[in-house]
Amino acid sequence: MIFRIAEPAISCSRYNCLWWSGLSIRPAPFERRAPRPQHGAAHVCAAPAAMAKAGTIRGLQMFISDIRACQNRESEARRVDKELAKIRAKFGDEKKALTAYDRKKYVWKLLYIYMLGYDVEFGHKQACDLIPAAKYSEKQVGYMACSILMNEKDEFLRLSINAIHSDLISRNESFQCLALTFVANIAGPEMAEALTPDVLKLIGTGSARPIVRKKAALCLLRLLRKTPADQAVVAADSFAPVLASLLEERDIGLLLATTTLLLGVLSRFGAAGYEACSRGVLRVLERMVSLRDVTPDYTYYGIASPWLQARGAFRGPG
Repeated sequence: MIFRIAEPAISCSRYNCLWWSGLSIRPAPFERRAPRPQHGAAHVCAAPAAMAKAGTIRGLQMFISDIRACQNRESEARRVDKELAKIRAKFGDEKKALTAYDRKKYVWKLLYIYMLGYDVEFGHKQACDLIPAAKYSEKQVGYMACSILMNEKDEFLRLSINAIHSDLISRNESFQCLALTFVANIAGPEMAEALTPDVLKLIGTGSARPIVRKKAALCLLRLLRKTPADQAVVAADSFAPVLASLLEERDIGLLLATTTLLLGVLSRFGAAGYEACSRGVLRVLERMVSLRDVTPDYTYYGIASPWLQARGAFRGPG
């Protein structure tokens, strides 16, 4: 069984993490591997277009070649154990500090080993250390590894909150997208408390591109769900105009994210104060149903963005 790079239907996080990075993925022929359960996410790897090509890391390529050359599970397990022991020794060597390139390479190897179905019980701190990196290729693998190898209760995530905050308030849209996607998939109550103000600012920033505001809207939905029920995260008098403004946007992806967020807000706080959003929802439905004013990539079997229509018609304020 061969998984080709051109096949986008693979939804498992352990396959996606390398598919988006340009690596050819081919499990050994002696076994059909069951996919690991996802942590819910998303995928950090689907951030902006200029993705770092992990396939250019020579040590990683050689390790993958060795795995493919294994003829049975026992030989593969021995090769994996050898590599894990090597990586563990490198991470534990206090006399020789790792370079950013080596840290990135070893974290990529851990992700590949995890993709093969083996447990990876170390390297979490090293993955977190890559998040504050200045280079996109290092920051990308740090976010990716943390989102795949950890969950919201992992204490190592506390080490990354300040770095995520810096990315959210930076002017680098690629860094903002990485941080937003990561938070939208793995944030817990502590991260919600620390980062919600930053995400709210991005949603209300008219100068931000639709891709950033779309991710910010979905990220805020996650943060709302992780906030205690008795805590008011947003006030209707200040947030309703923001949502109404977003419903006037032309970008279909942003509208889809906005209606999803609106439904989440209404289910959490009720419709009081959000009545003004009804007009925006109706205009969106008119655009979809009557005017069919959508691009071909949002048309499904002749229907203009059916997912947006379903959300818009499901429930409206008031």
